Amino acid sequence: MTDKNPSQMCEELHSRMRTVQLATIGEDNEPHCGYTPFIRDGNDLIVFVSQLAVHTRDLLANPVVGAMLIDDEKDSKNLFARCRVRYQCDAQIIEPSNSQYNELLDAYERQQGKVVPLLRQLPDFVLFRLIPRSGIFVMGFGDAYRIEGENMDEFVHVRSA
Repeated sequence: MTDKNPSQMCEELHSRMRTVQLATIGEDNEPHCGYTPFIRDGNDLIVFVSQLAVHTRDLLANPVVGAMLIDDEKDSKNLFARCRVRYQCDAQIIEPSNSQYNELLDAYERQQGKVVPLLRQLPDFVLFRLIPRSGIFVMGFGDAYRIEGENMDEFVHVRSA
């Protein structure tokens, strides 16, 4: 176990990552995995995804999603203990008529780059807010924390049973 602050370490992981891995459930009740670029808005993850992607169709049909940020393999000393955070989220569509829609896409463009103006013109892209309900942050072996609280800011060390 490390003496580093889990809240600070989790925030550092968030700041290093530009993509999020998604686990969704299809209408056929089959699991699907994918990834997409994201930005943060408070504790929420904002994704802008095409309806051509299976995970987008899944989110439209079943708005629950697992989301994970994980350190790159090349940056990990031990592949069994990569630093990662995983959330159980509710997915909420942000409609173009929403007052935050353009503001969030402008922020998305600033962080994710020059392809975003092109994507904004495509009719099949949907803006989602992924709202974490619970989470687990793993800093390494024996160093895992449940993320709790109304603001998802309480880190409770997970002890073995």
